[in-house]
Amino acid sequence: MGGWCDWKGVDVVSAVRERVGGAGGDFEVFYRRSYPVLRRFAWLLTRSDVVAEDVTQEAFLAVYRRFGAIEDPERYARRTVVNLARSHARRELVRVRKGHLLVGPAVVGLGAEELVDLVAGLPYRQRVVVVARYWAGWSEAEIAVVLGCRPGTVKSLASRALARLGRELGDADG
Repeated sequence: MGGWCDWKGVDVVSAVRERVGGAGGDFEVFYRRSYPVLRRFAWLLTRSDVVAEDVTQEAFLAVYRRFGAIEDPERYARRTVVNLARSHARRELVRVRKGHLLVGPAVVGLGAEELVDLVAGLPYRQRVVVVARYWAGWSEAEIAVVLGCRPGTVKSLASRALARLGRELGDADG
């Protein structure tokens, strides 16, 4: 491989060059020196290999885009990792909080597989709303754009989906 590779064997520097354009110059040296430390830092903030990798790569992409213009690339990268990890934590918190709306007392004895089966039984648009809203943490506006409808329609779809799930859970109990 021509450039330096991350832990998955991906030629990251070449991938960044290809995506953003440019030769890289001192960026490759910066990347080699900083990647392991920033990756560990991101993991400690997120406690997830996948999220830490995404956060780290997004941070390096942000640094690369402004590499010649920023005074201290290391500080910029650290701050970017902190901000991206914070954004992830916020989305995760929203997902967990909203997930409790879906997982009520009737679901306590229900396994994850059964819950997924119940959601899979919903009409497609209702399923998209439930998964996007409660699992992915999307806003009603984001879901509306994807579905090509108004946010009010998303609210209606969510209401109908939760009512149907509630009925099916009620049938499962009785």
